[in-house]
Amino acid sequence: MQALEIVDRLKDVVGKYTDDFSQIITATSLTRSGTTATCITATDHGLATNDYVTIRGATNPVIITSLTRVDNVVTAVASEATQLIDPSKYTAAIRDSLTVTLSGTDPIEYSGTFKLLSVSDDRLTFTFEITTTPTTPATTAGYLLQDDYDGYNGSKQITVIDNTSFTFTVNENLNSPAQGTIEIASNIRIAWAATAERADQYYSKMSDESGYSTFMFVILGSKAVYRDGTIASDISTSIEKNQDYFFAAAQDFSIYLYLPTADETLAGIQSDKAREYEAFILKSIANYSFSSVLTDVTYQPVNYVGNESDIYNTAYYVHRFDFTAKGYIQVADTIDINPGVPLDNVEGSFTDKNLQFKTSFK
Repeated sequence: MQALEIVDRLKDVVGKYTDDFSQIITATSLTRSGTTATCITATDHGLATNDYVTIRGATNPVIITSLTRVDNVVTAVASEATQLIDPSKYTAAIRDSLTVTLSGTDPIEYSGTFKLLSVSDDRLTFTFEITTTPTTPATTAGYLLQDDYDGYNGSKQITVIDNTSFTFTVNENLNSPAQGTIEIASNIRIAWAATAERADQYYSKMSDESGYSTFMFVILGSKAVYRDGTIASDISTSIEKNQDYFFAAAQDFSIYLYLPTADETLAGIQSDKAREYEAFILKSIANYSFSSVLTDVTYQPVNYVGNESDIYNTAYYVHRFDFTAKGYIQVADTIDINPGVPLDNVEGSFTDKNLQFKTSFK
């Protein structure tokens, strides 16, 4: 596990829930040609080639070929298979919350978010509930706006074209142009450091130069190794000859939140605010499996250990969230043993006391 991998995961998710760790830029257009997406911004984005940004709010449009209404039920036919799943496959509680969003329709009453009623097996036809009575069939059927998780949206490394446009790589299955209220989270203040002390030194220096801002640091902790629940430093865990080599390892890590405390004397507001961040931190990290350099190529899902106040020095408040992930160390991760070449086929002769002997071993 590397701290950078945790940072990338946080950057990919945090921007979907809060603007407190980034600068937000509005996009006026997001289009695709081949595997290249081009984003146009409303103002100077201030970015550089190879910067990372998080795109959010983009939806993948699917053309609707027809919309017809009978009473309060509308039947839509899509030009391609949608991502929708028939509500009958869910429990009643979830079923009642399923919706679809359409845009670009004429009459406009067909545009909006509606309760999903059914989806055909081929996912081309679906029905939804409407409370008005627009003309049927629709003159313009518009688009179904599908949620986009890892297509247009997410953490992207960009190539700058000019001060209001940039490109990034996407898969070529996305429809264009993207719809929705599209925003770019840039200058994301999430980083990693070797130690908590170094993170604190960096934050203090940076804040003295450019002012205090909310910041997040990832710090890898110790990696403890166990055998059958006993710490590996205990002699009882030592491996004997002809025993299987199999240990469990717990990789600890922490996320440190830095919150400015200007004009504060108790930092109670910042303490409460830090605890509000628990929700999206868990959405980013808890139950996620990070990579491993060992034979077992991923750690087990991350476990949340807890959180607590860490530092308050009147200039800023620091809150720590602790996690651990379990991995395994096994015989394939240890030395390569060369057993040598077994005696296979030896033939020859020798003479002793005028007698000649021939030998053969197989």
